[in-house]
Amino acid sequence: MRVRMLFHMLLVDDEASVVESLETLIPWAEIGIGKVYKAHSGLEALDILAYAPVDIVVTDIRMPGMSGLELIEEIGARWKNVKCLLLTGYADFAYAQQAIKHHVSDYLLKPVSDEEILAKVARVVDKLRAEVETYDAYHRALRTMREHLPKLKADLLNDLLQGKRISPQLLAEKLKMFDIPIAPGDSVALMLIRLEKEMPEQDFYSLSLLQYAIGNMAEEIFSGHFPLWHCQDVHGFMVFAVGAKEAETSERGQALSEPLRRRFEQLAAQLQRSVNHYLQGKVSVLIGKWGLFPEELSPLYQSALSAFRKQIGRQSEVIAFASEEPGLSQTRSLQRLYEPPLLVHLFEVGDWEGIEEKYEAIFEELGPKSGESKDYLIEAFFTIYSACCFIAHKYGKELAEIIGPELSNAIGLAPCRSFSALQAWALESLGKLRHYAEKELAHTRYSIVEKIRQQVLKNLGEAITLQDLAGRLYMHPVYLSQVYKAETGENVSDFIVRVKMEKAASLLKNSAAKIYEIALELGYQNPNYFIKVFKKHYGLTPQQYRQQR
Repeated sequence: MRVRMLFHMLLVDDEASVVESLETLIPWAEIGIGKVYKAHSGLEALDILAYAPVDIVVTDIRMPGMSGLELIEEIGARWKNVKCLLLTGYADFAYAQQAIKHHVSDYLLKPVSDEEILAKVARVVDKLRAEVETYDAYHRALRTMREHLPKLKADLLNDLLQGKRISPQLLAEKLKMFDIPIAPGDSVALMLIRLEKEMPEQDFYSLSLLQYAIGNMAEEIFSGHFPLWHCQDVHGFMVFAVGAKEAETSERGQALSEPLRRRFEQLAAQLQRSVNHYLQGKVSVLIGKWGLFPEELSPLYQSALSAFRKQIGRQSEVIAFASEEPGLSQTRSLQRLYEPPLLVHLFEVGDWEGIEEKYEAIFEELGPKSGESKDYLIEAFFTIYSACCFIAHKYGKELAEIIGPELSNAIGLAPCRSFSALQAWALESLGKLRHYAEKELAHTRYSIVEKIRQQVLKNLGEAITLQDLAGRLYMHPVYLSQVYKAETGENVSDFIVRVKMEKAASLLKNSAAKIYEIALELGYQNPNYFIKVFKKHYGLTPQQYRQQR
């Protein structure tokens, strides 16, 4: 279970009674204050700050010797992370506003109620907690990125190979962040390397080490001639994006100048020999065509895969160059079906708007092709149908139970009769799947609300907080709060107070228990605070309420 973050606070006022009252009568622990220090002057406060881990200072503005504003200025100079709140009267408010703009997190106008100071300090606690979490998250992310930079670079290349659409601005930021030596507008070719089955000791770890070694070997061999960026694709190929500046190509994005082309081929052959000599292994290499980065990268990849299949196949230790064979069919597969994010992934996360956009892209591409061959309609149908089955099974249902037997019946391929029939079937099926998923979501939310209510009723004798409930239910506090508010229109904290006050009213009416005993029974360690909460809820003190029964 996650440890709750606690902060320490220092109360500063030259009136001892004010400091004592603030310390004892307010339930600081409920908002995340772990320890409360007390000081009766600015100098005493500085002494405490010098040795104690103070996060929040609440100080009066008027004190003999060092004023509250002078104390805050000194704190700002020496302890920049300490948050300060200022206690001020109306007479000093205009003067204090100048300091508030620069040094103070918030202010409190005297006379101040316990509820108001508790709320103000709670806001500062929330801000501190967010700062700590942001700082921790940033440095964790930075360490993680450094540790996983090779994987991040490989993942980005894989996304581009698969045709994932990334905005030019985001792509430029990632290329810079990952220090990738290929830029938009450069010419690029793909070099596919297959590790042959004859490679020794092909268990997972040995294979990973071999791929790592080949990657380093390629970087060393090509260094000074061509920038490289590589990954392992879904087929097990090592894919190297080989870059060249536009000035080095004979035609923009089409081919290298003749000397560089020969140099590229020599380096690829050298890599193959080095793998054989130093790693005692065999690889086949396919050198693809040239195109522009990034817009032509995915078509280049599909072309290279096709060339590898047709020109190398199961031959071993081959070097080949992608070429267009005369008479090959120009029929091309549907690209949008297989570009990330895939339909099954969109269904799995319940991204219904994303699914609709994916359908729109699929049918936009399918429309002109559907007249060429019925295969395209069948291909699209089974891809969509399998995604629908996938999500139905995730819910523990047969597809027919969700969309009905007529829509789920694939016998005869009725939806494939025409483009319009397939589109109508896909949209109707999607509507029924979405309706079912939204009903399941509503049921889940209702279940969460019931669990919250049960936990509160079961633990009325404790000082229950939102964080406590979230921990017990294994949920994030923000999500839990949002779900409860959306379903009931009431905040979780208001529900806890309301239930406790209703229980208190019942005990006051139907038992002879003393007020402090009732307070303790309901988790209020400070009876005075219980009395204030009760009066705010009912408009009467507990004693007045009991007398009216």
